Amino acid sequence: MDREYNYIQNLTTEERRIFIKCFCCMVYSDKKVVKEETDFLRSIGKRYEVEEREIVSILQTLNKEAIMSEVTVISDRKKGIQLIKELCYLANSDTGLDDEEIDFIIDIAEKLNIEGNKIKEINKWVLDKIVLLKTGDIIFENE
Repeated sequence: MDREYNYIQNLTTEERRIFIKCFCCMVYSDKKVVKEETDFLRSIGKRYEVEEREIVSILQTLNKEAIMSEVTVISDRKKGIQLIKELCYLANSDTGLDDEEIDFIIDIAEKLNIEGNKIKEINKWVLDKIVLLKTGDIIFENE
């Protein structure tokens, strides 16, 4: 597993499901679901060892308020920071950050006691990584 995702092995089953619920809520926060977002949910489900049918079930019963209260189960700051990072990846996977996505990330961060400056740092890192990977694709003539 990629070093960036080593934290997943330290998540409890409940925490994994909360991460997935947050991802699903983020996907629907802007009321538009694009292919990159559904691809993200498929790949993240595999990474978090949550079956696709469970993700579909989560999507069908999505309740933002319930997710906001469930997220407080994540009491470890490092796990919370990883959740914010993944939400930033997801938010930037389409045409960019929408206001609804930003609001969702801020709301989750507040529940996890993660400061606004930390969100900005994480999002900048995510954007830098996306640019670097795209640059690598160009340099190495990947399609």
